[in-house]
Formats: sequence, C-alpha cells, structure tokens
Amino acid sequence: MTGVLQSVLDALSVGSMYALLALGLTLVFSVMNLINFAYGLLLVWTAYGVVLLGGAGLSFWLVVPLTILLATALSLLMGFVAFRPFIGAPQTTLLITSFGVLLVTQYVAVVIFGEAPRVLQVPEGFNKVLQAGDLRMPVLQLLTIGAAALTVLAFYLLLNRTPYGAQLRAAAELPDVARLMGIRPNRVLMIAFAISGVIAGIVGVLWFAKVGAVTPRSDLEPTLKAFIALVLGGLGRPAGAIYGGLLLGAIEVTMSAVLPGSAIRYTSALVFALVIAMLLARPQGVAGGKAVEV
Repeated sequence: MTGVLQSVLDALSVGSMYALLALGLTLVFSVMNLINFAYGLLLVWTAYGVVLLGGAGLSFWLVVPLTILLATALSLLMGFVAFRPFIGAPQTTLLITSFGVLLVTQYVAVVIFGEAPRVLQVPEGFNKVLQAGDLRMPVLQLLTIGAAALTVLAFYLLLNRTPYGAQLRAAAELPDVARLMGIRPNRVLMIAFAISGVIAGIVGVLWFAKVGAVTPRSDLEPTLKAFIALVLGGLGRPAGAIYGGLLLGAIEVTMSAVLPGSAIRYTSALVFALVIAMLLARPQGVAGGKAVEV
C-alpha cells in the first residue's frame, strides 16, 4: 500500500510540473495557433535570474518574485517584437518565427553566460525529505504540487471571473466573432504572453531547483515535455494541458516502477511510443482539443 501511495505522490509531483509547462504553452497556441518553441528559454532565463540575484546576496524569497517578473517581461517582449506583427500569418511563417526567437534568445544567453553550467543556490530546506511512516515526501516535491495547485486555481479564476479571461476565451473559441465584438487581437495576444510568462517564471524556478544547474541549452527537455503533455491532453485547451501533464507524469513514474533496471534507460523512448499509440486511438487528445496527425 505504501508503494502505491509513494508512486501516486511521485506521479502527482512530476505531473504537476508538466501540467504547468503545458499550461504556459497552450495559452499562446489557443489565441494564435502557435507552438512557441522559445518557451523553454523563458525557464532558462528565469534560472539565470535566480543565479545572478542569489549571487548578489538577495534573499531567495525576494529572488523568486523578481525572476517571475523577469520571465513575464521577457515573454511580453518576445510577443510584442516577434509575434505580434504576424497575427493571422500562415503556420509556416509562425513556425519559422518561433525557431528564430529560440535561436536568438539562446545565442544571447550563450554570449552573456557562456556554455558552462551555473549552479542554483536554493534554501537548504528544499533538499529535506519528510517521513510519514514508510512514505517519503521531499520538500521540493510538496512545494511543486502546492505551487501547481495554486497556479491552476489562480488561472481558473482569471479565465472565468475576469474580463481579460472572457476575452481570451472568446478569442480562442470564436476568433471571428470576437473581432466583430471589438476584442482587439493584439491586446488578447499580449495578455496570453503575460500569463504565459508568469507561469514560465514559476515553473522555471521549480524545474531548475530540482535539476540544480542551468546552461543556455537546458531548454530542450522542458519544452519537449510541455509539447508532449499539450498534444496528449488536447491542443488549445487549458484543461487538456493539465490532464496531459498529469497523465504524462503518471506514465513516466509507472514505467520507472515496473521496468527492470536494464530497461530504465529506454523509458523516454517507451513513453514516446505509448503517447503515439494513444494519439492514434484518440488524435484530439484526452480532453478533446484540435486533432493531431501522427
């Protein structure tokens, strides 16, 4: 029984992280049909913010909101400069723009910080492990679950209880009608990038606090996980991003638990194969988003 509870806790922690990653990515997709492949760089820059501000002697608890503000500002800058001029452009143009932003922001990080890993200094309490009988509960794991729950709640309230959320939903579900009603696409897009930046800042701190170090090329894994969770849950649906993230976390933890030691190295490949099989059976994802061709 303890083994099952431990697996559930581990899956919830990993899945919460993936759900946050996918949630930030799906917002921009829902209003612009754009997969922002530069999204992972927002996490990387957040981690560098933690390294620099922490190295300057600031308290970690002051560094966290400052780096979230940094990620939000970068996301807004990215949206305003690189994507706002291409609203309504063909998918190919948006895809090329996305990769262009990825390369530019990554190159700037290489020039400023170099290729060598930078270690994040986090409070010692993050590395502690709480015990409840035979159940192990790492503090960082509990913080990830709590932060994800609060972020999803705040996102839900914003989306369903504010005029900004109503504009986002209208632009995502009925873009032509939204324009006729006077909702400006530029404004909606910048709202989406702002929220996406806040989420990237939160998950950037959590992701790299767990990893321990950052390089300019550390964006690949979180971007890939976010994309898989997004597709698995259903493209363009916030609920799908959450379901997809939790499901991906559950799949990974289950495979790690049941696979023999010699096969652990193939976990990622097996997860990919399983996800493809699931999409063949249900191309619109778990929550029923836009269909994916596989």
